[in-house]
Amino acid sequence: MTKIISRERFVQIKFLLHIIIAAIGIVSIPLHIIFSPDPSVSITKFTIHSNIIVTIIFIISASAHVLKKPESYKLDLCKIAALIYMIVVLSIYHFILSSGGEYSGTRIITNFTLHYLTPILVGLNWLIFEEKKRYRYKSILFWLLFPVLYGVISLLRGLYDGFYPYFFLNPNDNFPAGIGSYANVAFVIVGLTFVYCLLGTLLILINRVLLRWKS
Repeated sequence: MTKIISRERFVQIKFLLHIIIAAIGIVSIPLHIIFSPDPSVSITKFTIHSNIIVTIIFIISASAHVLKKPESYKLDLCKIAALIYMIVVLSIYHFILSSGGEYSGTRIITNFTLHYLTPILVGLNWLIFEEKKRYRYKSILFWLLFPVLYGVISLLRGLYDGFYPYFFLNPNDNFPAGIGSYANVAFVIVGLTFVYCLLGTLLILINRVLLRWKS
């Protein structure tokens, strides 16, 4: 890509994309919550939490550019985490949750930006603009921290007040309100953990292949 356009222009486009991703989060997240029929439910969703993380990561990255500071290895790890979370957000919403509710007004737009537009832009950013590096497989444990923490807190809250943010975490009701048993919830958690590990492994391998190809 840098052979087609100058290095300076390449960096400028990357910076602009980071600003766009951060701006979408800054605008869409609060609007999606405010215009929700039940903001207290909306704020518990993985989509909201993961988009907040993405917004913070890209604000930090854009700030590093403005301050002319090199991006740290930890920030690179966080960008891979953002990519993994966005892949999960888009996939689960599109294939499992999209038929479960209808949106109106402002939330039609914010639903699209949070579930589709941001994941696509984060993916394009990684594919085109991020320098490919050699990550260790133990990095997967770091990328799992947020999903595991989210799942644990959601289940503990469910035990306390009976509320679960998603039907597939609810062991107390049958489909479509719940999933029927703790055994089924455990199966879902194991499956999601496998998905996260698989995505992490694939991204590590893709990075290594691209590094070899580049060298």
